[in-house]
Amino acid sequence: MKKTIELLAPAGSIESFYAAVNSGADSVYLGGKSFNARQNSQNFDNDELMDIVRYSHNKGVKVYVTLNTVLKDAEIVDALNFAVFLYEIDVDAVIVQDLGLLYLIKKYIPDLDVNMSTQAAIYDEYGVNFFDKYKVKKVILARELSLPQLKEITKNTTIDLEVFMHGALCACYSGQCYMSSFLGGRSGNRGKCAQPCRLNYSFFDKEAANLIGDFEETPLLSMKDFKAGETIYDLIDAGIKAVKIEGRMKGPEYTSSVVEYYRYLIDNYENVNKGYLNALENKAISTFSRGYTNSYLKPSPEDEMFAKTSSGVKGEDIGEIVEEVKDKAQEFSEFRRNDVEFDIVLKVGEPVVLTAFDGKNKIVVKSKELCETSEKNPATDEIITEQISKLGSTIYKLKKLSIQKDEGVFIRKSTLNQIRRDATEQLYELGAYIYSRPDLDEFSQNALFNFEYKKSGVKPSLSLKINSVEDVELIDPVKIKRVYVPYDLDFECLNNINDNVEKYLYIPNIVSKAQYSSFEKNMKTYDKLFDGVCVNNVGSFNFFKQKSKLKIHCGSFFNLINTFTAELLKEQGAEGFTFSVEANIRDIQSVTANVDIKSEIVSHAYVQMMVMKNCPMSVLKNCKNQIDCNKCEYRSKISLKDRKGVHFNIERENRLSHIYNSVPLTLIGKTDDFVRSNIDYYFVDTKWEEDIEDIIDALYCEINGVQTSNVLRENNFTRGHYLKNIL
Repeated sequence: MKKTIELLAPAGSIESFYAAVNSGADSVYLGGKSFNARQNSQNFDNDELMDIVRYSHNKGVKVYVTLNTVLKDAEIVDALNFAVFLYEIDVDAVIVQDLGLLYLIKKYIPDLDVNMSTQAAIYDEYGVNFFDKYKVKKVILARELSLPQLKEITKNTTIDLEVFMHGALCACYSGQCYMSSFLGGRSGNRGKCAQPCRLNYSFFDKEAANLIGDFEETPLLSMKDFKAGETIYDLIDAGIKAVKIEGRMKGPEYTSSVVEYYRYLIDNYENVNKGYLNALENKAISTFSRGYTNSYLKPSPEDEMFAKTSSGVKGEDIGEIVEEVKDKAQEFSEFRRNDVEFDIVLKVGEPVVLTAFDGKNKIVVKSKELCETSEKNPATDEIITEQISKLGSTIYKLKKLSIQKDEGVFIRKSTLNQIRRDATEQLYELGAYIYSRPDLDEFSQNALFNFEYKKSGVKPSLSLKINSVEDVELIDPVKIKRVYVPYDLDFECLNNINDNVEKYLYIPNIVSKAQYSSFEKNMKTYDKLFDGVCVNNVGSFNFFKQKSKLKIHCGSFFNLINTFTAELLKEQGAEGFTFSVEANIRDIQSVTANVDIKSEIVSHAYVQMMVMKNCPMSVLKNCKNQIDCNKCEYRSKISLKDRKGVHFNIERENRLSHIYNSVPLTLIGKTDDFVRSNIDYYFVDTKWEEDIEDIIDALYCEINGVQTSNVLRENNFTRGHYLKNIL
């Protein structure tokens, strides 16, 4: 049996949609006017979406609509009702990031397939299997995975897996980037990323207090574009079910050329013509390139992934490619037309009878006019063939025409044209709908937010994340009621923590196989020493749920800003959660009014704005080795300096690079506004903070109604989105 894989193409405009379909895509993904992660694409209104589904299904193509942003309580009902609309128009699946929307879809529209977005940061089998309960159709994995990692995941899950294999690369793990949000007020998790990773930065040596090297004003974080090429065969062998092309912001010439390239690779699995393949590859590269890399799938010291440029270039032949693609980018393209067979019967005194068959559906239409006789102008085979074969403004091409007619029969050409139109329109209608779904009623705010529990009178407490053994001295049991302890800290320090303080193991948002192995090895120790564990990803949640007796708290990287994400996590066994650092006070008040598990807010911390697999410092030292990161002299002594002179700390740890905001996110001075919101814990992180004791004292006073003198340095902090709306 021939091995194959689903080829999924982007469509940010109607021209790119037609180009994707008519160039050979098996499926397309696109967005409506709201709730999708490419708000700057043209996208499609509801009428256009209906037409797109009908067109796609007639050509054997699936349509996936993106609902892949995090959602607020104020908009999640509209998002669910949009999903109802998509269900009713026969969309094949929706692509979802927000766990709350997943919860609602599976509760109220269970027959609508959901594909989990790469924005959900799923990078291992534990993360994939988290969604077993919700009958997720497909999981789109993080881009940062290698072939061996992908093979390991496919062996340990029954859910279909999809991977990106061509197009632009984010510097950060998708769904875990807050850089655009905090620097420009435009959130990638809300479809508004301003791409700060494409801007210029310099390396700054914090110890020497000077700039380093020849990299002043260089786009140090900008990645090359991804091109899997013939590695697609390894993906097929690994058991991956679908491969995805990035590029909803790009034009039809890009979409068509890239689809054509991979269509040829897939269809000629064992019989590739290298010369023709190279021509297709060069054509695809000509449509857009920042340089290409395949280094996630097949890591190589020789494959540099940083582009050192922000903008892409096009080939000299781009004009020819644009011209060549014009026909494919039209509705009635000459490419990928459906074969149709006609059988026409003309009998004197009877209507014309036309039977049409497109390989799937057969219909019979009759003319309103009756056939007559004419000795001078009978309907010849040539006349009939000429009229019936006029299929230019359809998606069909004539495969076969059978004619049966009486001698001397006559019928007007306009009648032949009309029954041809009737036949093709009816065939098209039959081919448009696959699932025969019923209509559903829309949902109201009151119907969904019908919670009996109403939280009130919460006595707030401080929680503290320590980052060193020395930080234990900060844990005053009067002020601190919960402490988060990094998994790699020396646990001897726990002996110095008062028994009345809750102790939670802290797990980062990206976890490696080696770390999982260490966790499993130490699980009995964790269960003995800790009250709970704070996880920051669905994978580590599922891991500890399976293997530990600890209470589970979900950290801020779950991007929780709505009630139903909390409901899903509670359903999975969580005892509490931390709000997203992108939440605002109205979001928080809405959620705490509805949920009965413990809530937490980041009240003072230097926000981790990016977590990257690649190391920016490797550009500085020409490093090709990711094994000895913990010994590297640059691992924590470097900051990035942007074009405005702002510095961002970088830390390399466990083969990951972490970039932190230049100023802390803080509630100090505004805490009283939030205390009334019935939040259980106010989270403080010691990392990078020089005046941590003053911070703890100030927050302890404020959550207890005592105002303090301002401990914040002027213009050296941010309120983030807490007191404003996120874009």
